[in-house]
Amino acid sequence: MSDEVRIGEKLGFAGGDFACALFFLFFSFYGLYFYTDVFGISATAVGTIFLIARLWDAVNDPIMGIVADRTRSRWGRFRPYLLWMAVPFAVTGLMCFVVPDWSPGAKIAYAAITYTLFGMVYTSVNLPYSGLMGVISPHSQERTELSQFRFIGSYSGGLFVAMAVPFLVSNLGGGSERHGYLLTASLFAVMAALLFLTTFLTTRERIKPIERQSPQVLADLKDLLANRAVLILFASSLLYFVGIALHLATVPFYFKYYVGEGHSLFGWTLSADSMIGLFFSAGSLFLLIGVFATSRMARRFGKIRTYTTLLTLGSLSWAAQYFVPASSVNTLFAIEAGGALLVAPLDAIAFAMFADAADFSEWKTGRRATGLVMAVASFGRKAGWAIGGALGGFVLALFGYVANEAQSPETVNGIRLMLTWIPATAGLTAAAVLLLYPLNEGKVQEITHDLQASR
Repeated sequence: MSDEVRIGEKLGFAGGDFACALFFLFFSFYGLYFYTDVFGISATAVGTIFLIARLWDAVNDPIMGIVADRTRSRWGRFRPYLLWMAVPFAVTGLMCFVVPDWSPGAKIAYAAITYTLFGMVYTSVNLPYSGLMGVISPHSQERTELSQFRFIGSYSGGLFVAMAVPFLVSNLGGGSERHGYLLTASLFAVMAALLFLTTFLTTRERIKPIERQSPQVLADLKDLLANRAVLILFASSLLYFVGIALHLATVPFYFKYYVGEGHSLFGWTLSADSMIGLFFSAGSLFLLIGVFATSRMARRFGKIRTYTTLLTLGSLSWAAQYFVPASSVNTLFAIEAGGALLVAPLDAIAFAMFADAADFSEWKTGRRATGLVMAVASFGRKAGWAIGGALGGFVLALFGYVANEAQSPETVNGIRLMLTWIPATAGLTAAAVLLLYPLNEGKVQEITHDLQASR
C-alpha cells in the first residue's frame, strides 16, 4: 500500500472532527446556557455535573487508548470504532437535549446520567479517531498536514454550529427554545453518524503494530510516565482548555446580561441573542481561516516555537476584552476575531506534537502505544473542559447569578472576569509550561529517520 495520503483521504479524515464538533461545540457554546435557562436547573448543579461527568469522561481516555492499541480487526485498530460507535454517538447526543417534565431533583439526575453517558460514547469514538492520525502516515510533516485538515473539519463544524444553532432553535422551535434545541440536536445526530461512516470508508491505517511489542499494560503505562514530552504537553493542554472552556461558556451570559439590547454591530442594530450567534460565528470563521497557516508556520518556525508564541498572544487577546465597554461591540468582535486567528493553529500543532511524542516513546523503548499517547492528549483537553465548564457554573453561583433575572453589578463583573482575565491567566500559564518541552525540530527529524530505518 502506498505511503502517500491523497486529498480525498485527508478530506474524509477531516469529516470525523466535523462530526465531533457538532455536539462537542454545541455543548461548549450553549451547554451552560441550555441547562440553566432552558432545561431549568441551577448553575451550581450544572457546574457539578460538568465537573464530575467530564472528569469521569477524561479518566476513560487512557482505558480506551489501551483498548484501541490492542484492537485487531480487518479494518485496523482505530477505524472500526468510527463504524461501531456512529449510531450510539448520535442517540446519546440527542438524549441530552430531551427536557423531561419532572421534579427538579429528577431533572438533575436525568441531566447527569445522559450527559455522562454521552461523554463515555464520545470517548469511544473520538479517542480512536485521534489515534488514527498517528497511523495514517509515518511522516511527521504529513501528520502535521493531516492535523491541519482535522482542524479544518473541526473549525468548519464550529462555524456551522455557531451559525446554525440560533437560526435552527428559533425556526424549528416555533417560539419554544425547548423544542428548538431538541430538533436541532436531532439534525446534528443524523449528520454526525453519516460523517463518521464517511471517515471510516475513506481512511487507511498504514503503520502496523510492532510484532515484538509487549502486551503488558503496565509496561505501556511505565513508558508513558517516563515520557517527558507527553507529560508537559498534557499539563499545557489542560490549562489552555480550562481557559477556552470558560471563555466560550460565558459568551451567552455576557451578551444577555452585560451587553444587552439595542447596540449596533458595524451599522446593524441587533438583539443580544443575535449577537451571541454572530460572536461565535466570527470566532469560528477566523479559526477556520487561521488553521490554513498551520503547516507553513510549523515548517518555518518549528512546532513548539509557533505554539508557544501564538498561545501567549491569544491569551492576551482574552485579557484585552475586559477593557471593552458594553457599547463597543465592534471592538469586542474585532478582538475576538484577532484572537481566534492567533490560536487557530494550536489544536492542529498540539496533536502533531503528541504524535511526535508517540514516536519518541517508540524510539526509546521499542514499543508503540499511539492510542495511549492520544488518550493523554484527549484526557488533558477533557479535564480542561471539565474544570473550565465547572468553573463557569461555580463562579456564576459565587457572584449570585439567578437565571432570567436582572443581575447585580457584582454578578455582571463576575461574568466579565469569566470571559476575560480568568481564561487569560490559564492560557499564559499553559504557555509558560511549554518552556520545559524537550523535543525540538532537529530531535524530531532524528527520531523519524531512525524509526523509518528500523521499520
